[in-house]
Amino acid sequence: MAESTLDPAKSIIIAQVKQADASHRMDLSSSLLRSKHFNAPHKVVYLGNIATALLAQLPHPETPEMKEAPGFNEQRWTLVTQSGDITVQITSRSYWAFGLFNSGYLNVITLTGPIHERARIVFDTMSALGHKPWEFSHPKSAQKWLSRLEGAQSTKENERNWLAHRSRAKADLQEQIERLKQRCDVVFAELEDEDLDGLRNRIDHDLHMAKEALHDENAPGLERALARVEADLIAIDPRSTPIAIDAPAEILASPDEILNVKEPTNTDEMGRIVPVEPTPEEVPFVDLTSSSHEEE
Repeated sequence: MAESTLDPAKSIIIAQVKQADASHRMDLSSSLLRSKHFNAPHKVVYLGNIATALLAQLPHPETPEMKEAPGFNEQRWTLVTQSGDITVQITSRSYWAFGLFNSGYLNVITLTGPIHERARIVFDTMSALGHKPWEFSHPKSAQKWLSRLEGAQSTKENERNWLAHRSRAKADLQEQIERLKQRCDVVFAELEDEDLDGLRNRIDHDLHMAKEALHDENAPGLERALARVEADLIAIDPRSTPIAIDAPAEILASPDEILNVKEPTNTDEMGRIVPVEPTPEEVPFVDLTSSSHEEE
């Protein structure tokens, strides 16, 4: 159900800002976002709890760039950043009381990239916020503002959009748990003759903890539980351990051949070249006994 409601290329969701202060600065020389400790020429940026939480969920973010610099209103801005295949744009706007209060601001979040990554970022952001970002402090003013937005949507549609991302992410995580469980079943079926009851109980417990964490929308807890399962599987499943690479085979070659070695055409031919040592039958034997008698 969530899959059909999500755009395959782009997500646009709007969030109510709860808190904002002078926590960041914009580097005037590069337009990059900096911390409040940045001392070179700058402008103050009121980033807000929504943008701060979302940026913290990006796995490999580039330094955000302010595409629209704050002016007299330090809470009116647009930033853009990249994290892997995901492009993130966040725009801060006032929608009530001329932006005199934090409750009068919202963030328009635009995510572009693979749908499963977008869904996961939204899911993690919701978990980090601890409140429902689609619930506006001033619903009527928010509805009026959203109706003027490009691709106008209602506050109810915005809520469904947030929840669709959450549902997609939870489905992906549930599938991840099931795949790991199936892998465990295969491994234990192959090792049924061994006494692994204690290990199986521990793995079952961690899989249960992963499901509980998913129910609580605690992604970090879920990942920790799955990591413990992975570690146990690596310990008992030879296919999960790094494959031992045998030492290179010795390629026997005569002294003349050493000077005319052809480059190996594949890895099977690569190895250490060792000159051939002559066998006892090939060792030239000189009878010095007769020579000594002749000299006498």
